[in-house]
Amino acid sequence: MTLAKHLAKRLTELGLETEVSGQILIVKHEEIANRLKIDNELEVAFVEYQRLRRSVFDPSDFTYAYSTAVEVPLTRLHQEVFRDADEVTFTDERKNTVTICRASYNYMFAHFDSKEYTELFAERVFRLLTYKQINFLRSAQMLFRAPVTATYKSNARRIPANLNSIALERIRSCLAKLAIERHACYEVVKKKPIRSVYKLDNVQESDWLMPRASYEPTLVNYYKVARSSPFASQSFLSYYHILEYYFLRVAEDSLHHQLRTQINRTDFKVNTDGLDKVISLVRKHGSNNDETDMLRKVLQRFVSEDSFIEYINKLETDIGTKIYSKRRQVLGEQIEISLKEGHAISNAANAIKHIRNAIVHSSDRYKRDECHIPLTESEITIGEYVPLVKYFAEQVIYGTATTAEI
Repeated sequence: MTLAKHLAKRLTELGLETEVSGQILIVKHEEIANRLKIDNELEVAFVEYQRLRRSVFDPSDFTYAYSTAVEVPLTRLHQEVFRDADEVTFTDERKNTVTICRASYNYMFAHFDSKEYTELFAERVFRLLTYKQINFLRSAQMLFRAPVTATYKSNARRIPANLNSIALERIRSCLAKLAIERHACYEVVKKKPIRSVYKLDNVQESDWLMPRASYEPTLVNYYKVARSSPFASQSFLSYYHILEYYFLRVAEDSLHHQLRTQINRTDFKVNTDGLDKVISLVRKHGSNNDETDMLRKVLQRFVSEDSFIEYINKLETDIGTKIYSKRRQVLGEQIEISLKEGHAISNAANAIKHIRNAIVHSSDRYKRDECHIPLTESEITIGEYVPLVKYFAEQVIYGTATTAEI
């Protein structure tokens, strides 16, 4: 089968009308028709792909095994785009290789044939093909996903039974070397669960009016770092810093009110008994340095509990599960946010402080399930709680804003 016919068959299965004319694939949807050209290089590569005896795409982790090779997609962690090209090859004494470059044609074809392609098709390809009619030929390469990948190729005569595990181990070693020596950081792509709270945080429509308030620049800086970080754990910490910024200020404000109340009493006297009461208040304040309690006071100062409960209810409705209000194991501890007045803020403070501790502590005095290890499954768990700490951070930013000068 030619590549054009193969593409036509697959796109037809996905709901488009197709027609093949030589090396041209015509894609139709309602009144719109677009033409895609099959490049010779793509056609030759497809012939080789069809000849492969071993070709397995694993949708659970996006790995692709073919012949004596295993290819895995990578995600770029560093932000320097204009640096060394994404194309390097590592070798060992047995002439096994690890190559980091754009995905091979084999990977692109295998992904196109897999059930995972339906997600890419729905999110991007369908719109590109049917948004409007283009009067010039476009390359059929637009149909494919071509991420940066790492390919381990074995030079052994017989394919090892555990080739995939060997490949991942060798690839990770090479990625570590690349990060240390060349400052280029990549990580093997992991499949996220379908239940993802990130999908709920869509870009909002704006009225493009200037805000009537001026926001604390330091808090906004923390917020921008949180928003732009590719790591859920780092986003969580930056949002937490916004809350932590007011720990002492809120606590001291509470002390000021207590002192004023004591000093302004009609029966207050500057004698031993009166001064002892003032000293007692100050000492009690100084000894109460529990961060969870300080966090709770900040949240209670700036956040309406009713609004927070309403926010949680909406999140859980959109996600389709009680991800916050039902007790669950989170980084070594049972977490639950009771959606009852007088409990929700306090429970949320306990949850947020626990996750913060799991992120910042890596000492071996903690069990492994109590700590966050970067780029592991715990990143997903923390990501599910980012909407909560982000919500609180935004309330603090709004609550500490001042009226803008006109």
